[in-house]
Amino acid sequence: MKTLFVVRHAKSAWDDPRLSDKERILNDRGRHDAPMMAAYVAKHHPHPSLLISSTATRAWTTAQAFVDAFELSKDSVQQTDAIYEAPLSSLLHVVDAIDDGVDVAMIVGHNPGVTELVRSLSGETFTHMPTCGVVILQFTHANVWQEIAKGTGSIKAFLYPKMFA
Repeated sequence: MKTLFVVRHAKSAWDDPRLSDKERILNDRGRHDAPMMAAYVAKHHPHPSLLISSTATRAWTTAQAFVDAFELSKDSVQQTDAIYEAPLSSLLHVVDAIDDGVDVAMIVGHNPGVTELVRSLSGETFTHMPTCGVVILQFTHANVWQEIAKGTGSIKAFLYPKMFA
């Protein structure tokens, strides 16, 4: 059985026009929400043995909160441009490429891609991943990541910061 955590980066700042989209940082709310969500997920859910993050600053900063909460080693963390502004097809390739020795993995990325990924893999009418939202998808009939396809997963948890406000 495979489990995939899909995370949208925390709330980012738009107030510095000198920064490119890829360089945007987290705003105050994002800097609060990322460690809060990471701590909750780490306390109540299985820990991933692999975290793959977009290279965008806002996603990587969010990912770091989860890395810290899960106490992941550097060998268990990857950054890739394949997740930045990625369409569904690119995200599916990232999932497909996960080593089969990994049973629990996490992807930290961006909308609309992460929403589309959850909707596709779950086959459910999932409409919107909020900032710093976390969806845990479980694939009970998948022994390898390549067996994961449209509608093969089920949503085991959908968590977002406003649930804890």
